[in-house]
Amino acid sequence: MSDNKFYDLGVVCGRFGHEHLGHVALFDNCMALCNKTLILVGSSQEHGTLRNPFKIETRIDVIKETYPNMSEDTLMIKGIRDLTNEYDVNAKWGKFVKSEVERHEHQFANLMVYGNDEFRSHWFDPEDLSKTAELIIPRSANPISATTIRGLLVIGDKKSWQENTHPLVHNMYDRLRDEILSVTSYKKIYDEIKKYDFSLDSFMNIYKKLEEIDKIEKLNSIK
Repeated sequence: MSDNKFYDLGVVCGRFGHEHLGHVALFDNCMALCNKTLILVGSSQEHGTLRNPFKIETRIDVIKETYPNMSEDTLMIKGIRDLTNEYDVNAKWGKFVKSEVERHEHQFANLMVYGNDEFRSHWFDPEDLSKTAELIIPRSANPISATTIRGLLVIGDKKSWQENTHPLVHNMYDRLRDEILSVTSYKKIYDEIKKYDFSLDSFMNIYKKLEEIDKIEKLNSIK
């Protein structure tokens, strides 16, 4: 390990669909502590759906746009597929993450950085993290979600979207909005809320109902 930072390799894993300032806080903290940072962008096999509307290339492009001057030796961004779907998170998934990190970097992480999402504690068997530190960044530090970011795109609230995204990605607003509104489920939400209340609250109400249906279907598929 190099002497200039406390850890050699840090890893951040999530779907990042798409990146917001809470995600940027994860990346920044990891890069501040580690010589090398590997960002694994999950659900790489899926796009055009309610939970994962953006293509993996788009999600990676947003992150790259945020860090234009970082070399690939310092910041690596790779896609990682789900074992089945994004709700199938367990120790088997953790072993898959570990194997993917080792495949890319020929070693496992010295530091894992993530937000305090409910699933994170179930990712790994304890022995898989026996030589790995963990850093949890409280969501309260940046109380924004990717769902909200997507909602702001759907209703066209560019100002609020900009307030919750990195300035260097603001030039991607039109591309991201066009892409999300090309997704059938989001176009349906757009058309529905346009009829009566074009607001973020209306978007979230419809989205949450659709998400619950989607979750039940996906959980049933992995039983």
